[in-house]
Amino acid sequence: MNTIGTSTPTFLTECTILSARNDDVSDINTTALNIFPGRLYTYLAADKMSVDNEINPTITNRYPNEYFNSLDTPGLPTFKLELKLGSPIILLRNIAPKDGLCNGTRLMVTRCNTRIIEAQILTGEKFGNLAFIPRISLAPSFSKMPFQMTRRQFPV
Repeated sequence: MNTIGTSTPTFLTECTILSARNDDVSDINTTALNIFPGRLYTYLAADKMSVDNEINPTITNRYPNEYFNSLDTPGLPTFKLELKLGSPIILLRNIAPKDGLCNGTRLMVTRCNTRIIEAQILTGEKFGNLAFIPRISLAPSFSKMPFQMTRRQFPV
């Protein structure tokens, strides 16, 4: 049963926190999670080298998985995602534009499962609709790294 109050979606729709740097976002997210009661759900990503890099063993052997996991690359979700029911999230990719699931869509977590996050849309003409966010494989669009990687994680 959903224990989130009816005023929470309105509050989350009306409030905006602007942050320019990823480390600021991490601090804000950690503080915000303490506001919401209940169980903390933790999702770890699966990072890997892109197929093009696997041909070159000097690149493949140089970087351990722990290094990939520590990267906080712009445009990619964090390796470790922590959520609680009622917490706000923002979609990082267009996954179903006709259903209102576009980059920047604000949502509120209503259920956390192993393979899917259920969330209520808080903005746009699809306001109030439920959405199901799957894990997807994402690659940074621009990177100064000497390799290409992909991260399989929820795009939030």
